[in-house]
Amino acid sequence: MSLICPACGRKAGGPEIRFCPYCGARLAAYGEAPDAGKPGEPGRPDPGEAWVRKALQKSSLPERKKILTEGLKACPDSRAVAWELLFIGEPMKKPPKGRLDYSIIKSWVLQIYREPGLFSEEERTAMRRELFDSEALERAAARFPDPEEKKRAYLRRLCEEYIEIFLEEDRRLTGGIFGFRREKNREKSLAAPAAAMIRRMRADGELTVDQRNSLADTFYEAFSTRMGGRVDHLDEALKAED
Repeated sequence: MSLICPACGRKAGGPEIRFCPYCGARLAAYGEAPDAGKPGEPGRPDPGEAWVRKALQKSSLPERKKILTEGLKACPDSRAVAWELLFIGEPMKKPPKGRLDYSIIKSWVLQIYREPGLFSEEERTAMRRELFDSEALERAAARFPDPEEKKRAYLRRLCEEYIEIFLEEDRRLTGGIFGFRREKNREKSLAAPAAAMIRRMRADGELTVDQRNSLADTFYEAFSTRMGGRVDHLDEALKAED
Protein backbone atom coordinates (compact mmCIF):
# COMPACT_ATOMS: atom_id res chain seq x y z
CA MET A 1 0.00 0.00 0.00
CA SER A 2 1.40 3.36 -1.05
CA LEU A 3 0.94 6.24 1.36
CA ILE A 4 -0.36 9.52 -0.02
CA CYS A 5 1.36 12.58 1.38
CA PRO A 6 -1.19 14.89 2.99
CA ALA A 7 0.96 17.91 2.17
CA CYS A 8 1.75 17.53 -1.53
CA GLY A 9 -0.64 14.75 -2.56
CA ARG A 10 2.02 12.53 -4.15
CA LYS A 11 2.53 8.81 -3.63
CA ALA A 12 5.27 8.72 -1.04
CA GLY A 13 5.99 4.99 -0.86
CA GLY A 14 5.14 2.07 1.39
CA PRO A 15 4.24 2.06 5.09
CA GLU A 16 7.91 1.87 6.05
CA ILE A 17 8.46 5.41 4.74
CA ARG A 18 8.36 7.94 7.57
CA PHE A 19 8.78 11.20 5.68
CA CYS A 20 7.58 12.22 2.22
CA PRO A 21 10.58 12.18 -0.16
CA TYR A 22 9.02 15.00 -2.18
CA CYS A 23 8.10 17.66 0.37
CA GLY A 24 9.48 16.35 3.67
CA ALA A 25 6.15 16.12 5.49
CA ARG A 26 5.87 13.41 8.13
CA LEU A 27 3.75 10.39 7.16
CA ALA A 28 1.75 8.34 9.65
CA ALA A 29 2.10 4.60 9.16
CA TYR A 30 -1.03 2.51 8.67
CA GLY A 31 -2.97 2.40 11.92
CA GLU A 32 -0.72 4.97 13.59
CA ALA A 33 -2.15 8.10 15.11
CA PRO A 34 -0.32 11.35 14.37
CA ASP A 35 2.15 12.37 17.03
CA ALA A 36 1.31 15.07 19.49
CA GLY A 37 3.83 17.71 20.37
CA LYS A 38 4.80 21.30 20.18
CA PRO A 39 4.43 23.30 16.96
CA GLY A 40 7.24 22.40 14.56
CA GLU A 41 7.71 18.89 15.94
CA PRO A 42 6.96 15.77 13.86
CA GLY A 43 3.24 15.22 13.42
CA ARG A 44 2.30 18.86 13.96
CA PRO A 45 0.98 20.96 11.06
CA ASP A 46 3.71 22.69 9.10
CA PRO A 47 2.45 26.16 8.06
CA GLY A 48 4.78 26.03 5.09
CA GLU A 49 2.91 23.13 3.48
CA ALA A 50 0.40 25.56 1.98
CA TRP A 51 3.30 27.35 0.28
CA VAL A 52 4.56 24.04 -1.08
CA ARG A 53 1.16 23.17 -2.51
CA LYS A 54 0.95 26.61 -4.11
CA ALA A 55 4.43 26.27 -5.59
CA LEU A 56 3.81 22.81 -7.02
CA GLN A 57 0.89 24.16 -9.00
CA LYS A 58 3.40 26.09 -11.09
CA SER A 59 5.16 24.28 -13.92
CA SER A 60 7.79 27.02 -14.19
CA LEU A 61 10.68 26.30 -11.85
CA PRO A 62 11.65 29.99 -11.47
CA GLU A 63 8.06 30.76 -10.43
CA ARG A 64 8.05 27.80 -8.09
CA LYS A 65 11.33 28.91 -6.55
CA LYS A 66 10.01 32.44 -6.04
CA ILE A 67 6.97 31.14 -4.15
CA LEU A 68 9.05 28.79 -2.01
CA THR A 69 11.54 31.52 -1.19
CA GLU A 70 8.68 33.76 -0.06
CA GLY A 71 7.28 30.83 1.91
CA LEU A 72 10.54 30.30 3.74
CA LYS A 73 10.66 33.96 4.69
CA ALA A 74 7.09 33.75 5.99
CA CYS A 75 7.66 30.37 7.70
CA PRO A 76 11.39 30.21 8.50
CA ASP A 77 11.00 27.00 10.52
CA SER A 78 9.14 25.12 7.78
CA ARG A 79 10.63 21.75 6.98
CA ALA A 80 8.39 21.30 3.93
CA VAL A 81 9.48 24.52 2.23
CA ALA A 82 13.19 24.06 2.94
CA TRP A 83 12.97 20.51 1.61
CA GLU A 84 11.21 21.39 -1.64
CA LEU A 85 13.66 24.22 -2.32
CA LEU A 86 16.46 21.67 -2.46
CA PHE A 87 15.15 20.35 -5.76
CA ILE A 88 15.36 23.62 -7.66
CA GLY A 89 18.80 24.50 -8.91
CA GLU A 90 20.53 27.76 -9.73
CA PRO A 91 20.81 28.65 -13.45
CA MET A 92 24.23 29.60 -14.71
CA LYS A 93 24.64 33.32 -15.37
CA LYS A 94 26.62 32.67 -18.51
CA PRO A 95 26.57 29.07 -19.81
CA PRO A 96 29.42 28.07 -22.15
CA LYS A 97 28.66 28.93 -25.76
CA GLY A 98 26.69 26.21 -27.50
CA ARG A 99 25.73 24.36 -24.32
CA LEU A 100 22.14 24.19 -23.13
CA ASP A 101 21.74 25.07 -19.47
CA TYR A 102 19.48 22.79 -17.46
CA SER A 103 21.00 23.69 -14.11
CA ILE A 104 17.73 25.01 -12.68
CA ILE A 105 16.65 21.35 -12.64
CA LYS A 106 18.61 20.12 -9.63
CA SER A 107 18.91 16.53 -10.86
CA TRP A 108 20.98 17.88 -13.77
CA VAL A 109 23.98 17.59 -11.45
CA LEU A 110 23.99 13.87 -12.27
CA GLN A 111 24.81 14.71 -15.89
CA ILE A 112 28.48 14.69 -14.92
CA TYR A 113 28.19 10.89 -14.91
CA ARG A 114 26.64 10.77 -18.36
CA GLU A 115 28.70 13.39 -20.21
CA PRO A 116 31.60 14.32 -17.92
CA GLY A 117 33.47 15.97 -20.78
CA LEU A 118 30.84 18.72 -21.02
CA PHE A 119 31.92 20.22 -17.72
CA SER A 120 35.04 21.81 -16.34
CA GLU A 121 36.72 20.37 -13.28
CA GLU A 122 35.40 23.30 -11.27
CA GLU A 123 31.86 22.55 -12.45
CA ARG A 124 32.19 18.84 -11.69
CA THR A 125 33.38 19.61 -8.18
CA ALA A 126 30.43 21.94 -7.58
CA MET A 127 27.98 19.37 -8.93
CA ARG A 128 29.35 16.64 -6.69
CA ARG A 129 28.97 18.97 -3.74
CA GLU A 130 25.27 19.35 -4.52
CA LEU A 131 24.86 15.59 -4.18
CA PHE A 132 26.39 15.18 -0.74
CA ASP A 133 27.85 18.28 0.87
CA SER A 134 25.89 21.41 0.04
CA GLU A 135 25.11 23.83 2.86
CA ALA A 136 21.44 23.93 1.80
CA LEU A 137 21.19 20.14 2.09
CA GLU A 138 22.80 20.15 5.53
CA ARG A 139 20.48 22.89 6.78
CA ALA A 140 17.33 21.29 5.39
CA ALA A 141 18.18 17.78 6.63
CA ALA A 142 19.01 19.12 10.10
CA ARG A 143 15.37 20.19 10.48
CA PHE A 144 14.28 16.53 10.59
CA PRO A 145 14.61 13.95 13.38
CA ASP A 146 16.82 11.73 11.20
CA PRO A 147 19.02 13.93 8.97
CA GLU A 148 20.83 10.97 7.40
CA GLU A 149 17.54 9.42 6.34
CA LYS A 150 16.56 12.68 4.70
CA LYS A 151 19.86 12.86 2.83
CA ARG A 152 19.22 9.37 1.46
CA ALA A 153 15.71 10.44 0.42
CA TYR A 154 17.19 13.51 -1.27
CA LEU A 155 19.62 11.42 -3.29
CA ARG A 156 16.91 8.94 -4.24
CA ARG A 157 14.60 11.68 -5.50
CA LEU A 158 17.40 13.27 -7.54
CA CYS A 159 18.14 9.93 -9.18
CA GLU A 160 14.50 9.22 -9.98
CA GLU A 161 13.93 12.71 -11.37
CA TYR A 162 17.08 12.50 -13.49
CA ILE A 163 16.02 9.19 -15.01
CA GLU A 164 12.51 10.50 -15.67
CA ILE A 165 13.57 13.82 -17.22
CA PHE A 166 16.92 13.21 -18.87
CA LEU A 167 16.81 9.52 -19.83
CA GLU A 168 13.16 8.62 -20.36
CA GLU A 169 12.44 11.84 -22.25
CA ASP A 170 15.51 11.56 -24.47
CA ARG A 171 14.08 10.48 -27.84
CA ARG A 172 17.55 9.53 -29.03
CA LEU A 173 17.45 6.72 -26.47
CA THR A 174 13.80 5.70 -26.40
CA GLY A 175 13.11 6.07 -30.11
CA GLY A 176 9.98 8.16 -29.63
CA ILE A 177 8.33 9.65 -32.67
CA PHE A 178 5.94 12.57 -33.24
CA GLY A 179 6.13 13.51 -29.56
CA PHE A 180 5.12 10.06 -28.30
CA ARG A 181 7.33 7.93 -26.08
CA ARG A 182 7.65 4.24 -26.77
CA GLU A 183 6.97 2.32 -23.58
CA LYS A 184 7.85 -1.04 -25.10
CA ASN A 185 11.47 -2.03 -24.48
CA ARG A 186 12.04 1.19 -22.53
CA GLU A 187 14.24 -0.57 -19.99
CA LYS A 188 16.29 -2.13 -22.77
CA SER A 189 16.80 1.23 -24.47
CA LEU A 190 17.93 2.95 -21.28
CA ALA A 191 20.03 0.12 -19.83
CA ALA A 192 23.27 1.04 -21.61
CA PRO A 193 23.40 4.75 -20.64
CA ALA A 194 22.27 3.92 -17.09
CA ALA A 195 24.97 1.27 -16.76
CA ALA A 196 27.60 3.68 -18.05
CA MET A 197 26.54 6.24 -15.45
CA ILE A 198 26.67 3.68 -12.64
CA ARG A 199 30.14 2.61 -13.77
CA ARG A 200 31.37 6.23 -13.64
CA MET A 201 29.79 6.71 -10.21
CA ARG A 202 31.63 3.67 -8.88
CA ALA A 203 34.90 4.93 -10.35
CA ASP A 204 34.65 8.55 -9.17
CA GLY A 205 37.77 9.02 -7.10
CA GLU A 206 36.62 12.47 -5.94
CA LEU A 207 33.93 10.80 -3.81
CA THR A 208 34.53 8.67 -0.75
CA VAL A 209 34.00 4.92 -1.06
CA ASP A 210 30.76 5.19 0.90
CA GLN A 211 29.54 8.04 -1.31
CA ARG A 212 30.39 6.13 -4.49
CA ASN A 213 28.56 3.03 -3.31
CA SER A 214 25.60 5.00 -2.03
CA LEU A 215 25.21 6.94 -5.28
CA ALA A 216 25.58 3.91 -7.56
CA ASP A 217 23.22 1.77 -5.47
CA THR A 218 20.64 4.55 -5.23
CA PHE A 219 20.72 5.18 -8.97
CA TYR A 220 20.25 1.45 -9.61
CA GLU A 221 17.28 1.33 -7.21
CA ALA A 222 15.77 4.45 -8.78
CA PHE A 223 16.13 2.90 -12.24
CA SER A 224 14.37 -0.22 -11.02
CA THR A 225 11.53 1.87 -9.62
CA ARG A 226 11.11 3.88 -12.82
CA MET A 227 11.17 0.71 -14.94
CA GLY A 228 8.68 -1.14 -12.75
CA GLY A 229 11.27 -3.56 -11.43
CA ARG A 230 12.55 -4.56 -14.86
CA VAL A 231 16.35 -4.52 -14.60
CA ASP A 232 17.41 -7.59 -16.61
CA HIS A 233 19.00 -5.53 -19.37
CA LEU A 234 20.66 -3.21 -16.87
CA ASP A 235 22.12 -6.18 -15.02
CA GLU A 236 23.43 -7.59 -18.29
CA ALA A 237 25.01 -4.26 -19.21
CA LEU A 238 26.67 -3.96 -15.80
CA LYS A 239 28.05 -7.51 -16.01
CA ALA A 240 29.44 -6.83 -19.48
CA GLU A 241 31.38 -3.86 -18.13
CA ASP A 242 32.83 -5.74 -15.12
